[in-house]
Amino acid sequence: MPQCPPNECPSPNGPSGRTPSGITLAGAWFLIACLLGSTPAWSETTDQVIAELRAELRTLNERLARIESRDSSRSSVSHAVGEGLPEFDYDSARQSAALALPRPTAVMWYDTLNLEGDFRYRHEIIDAEFANDRQRQRIRARAHLTAKITDQVDVGLGLASGGDDPVSSNQTLGNGASTKDVRLDLAYAAWATPVDGLSFAGGKFKNPVHRAGGNALLWDSDFRPEGLMASFDRGALFAHAWGLWVEERSTDDDYIVFGGQVGWRGELRATHLLVGASYFDFDTKGQAIAFDGDPRGNSIDANGDYLYDYEEIEVFAELGFDVAGHPVTLFADYAYNNDADEFDTGYALGAKVEFDGGRHAWQLGYVYQDLEADAVFALFTDSDFSGGGTDGKGHILKGSYAITRQISLGGTLFVNERGGNAGVAEDYDRLQLDVSFTY
Repeated sequence: MPQCPPNECPSPNGPSGRTPSGITLAGAWFLIACLLGSTPAWSETTDQVIAELRAELRTLNERLARIESRDSSRSSVSHAVGEGLPEFDYDSARQSAALALPRPTAVMWYDTLNLEGDFRYRHEIIDAEFANDRQRQRIRARAHLTAKITDQVDVGLGLASGGDDPVSSNQTLGNGASTKDVRLDLAYAAWATPVDGLSFAGGKFKNPVHRAGGNALLWDSDFRPEGLMASFDRGALFAHAWGLWVEERSTDDDYIVFGGQVGWRGELRATHLLVGASYFDFDTKGQAIAFDGDPRGNSIDANGDYLYDYEEIEVFAELGFDVAGHPVTLFADYAYNNDADEFDTGYALGAKVEFDGGRHAWQLGYVYQDLEADAVFALFTDSDFSGGGTDGKGHILKGSYAITRQISLGGTLFVNERGGNAGVAEDYDRLQLDVSFTY
């Protein structure tokens, strides 16, 4: 019988270390031959030992046949099922399963919250001809939180420092370092309709009407209308309509204001042009003074009631262009009270130039304004010009400088005369120096 060289016979588990399930019948016979021929002792084996080996070999052969039969069956099934299919990609399957998972149908309410606000510190000097000079420190702090209820509906809530003044949220420092008031400044719901550019709002909201040059001939910048509003703004056209509640009274007629504004804006060669007109109707004739009993320059009758209604007609225009690369804006704003017999006109003419210095942009502005006593409803006009209200005229000079995108310095100088229509004209000068922070 042939012999294998010492230590060179194949391993019982084969070259790859496989278990007997992978050994063929011929391989088993070769293995036995090598074992028998590797030592002289096997050549002297008795017939009984050979018989036992043959019995064990038959048993092994039967076991191997069963194993090979079972493996062959599995291979046939796998081939029949997977024939022509690519190798299964478990990573892709996991990704597809993840994409197939159900997604939330609505964003959680707290994911839609947006907070913005500002803080302003002001030093103010007032020099009025018939009053004591004043110097005071004032602060204004505002925070506005909005939440998107649906893709079309927003709800807003705003708080501001100050008292109940409709046109100012400034708070004067002092009074023994006492705590200061914080009031409801905004509370509204706004709906952006499916009609492009059309929206509605109700509650106490930011004033939507355009103010020519940002000036406050009719409306102070801090005025927050209360009532219902519809707005349309698409392309070159914009329009606003509202019904506002000025005062609700249990023993007299309510003060309700109806009005609206339309405008157009567009490019004309190298200039930007904006024009518009407004109408606002205050039904006040013969009624008690609104809010706190101070007419603020409006005419009153012998009973202390308003002498006129305020049927305000406004027309305005803005023209923008560049001079040596610097944006310049010119504006004109004219108001007329159709119900008053005299002192029924107001106007403002102004200019603004901007110097773009990136983060450190700055601008200068100038306005000349003349607002007669009954040209507009005095409660809502500029609270700073000529001391607030109507019956004033004079100059406004403004400047601002951005330290960063969120911190700026500003200054406003009013050189005015007030009370001329009432026959008690006096000089009125006011200087405001501000540092403002936005977030």
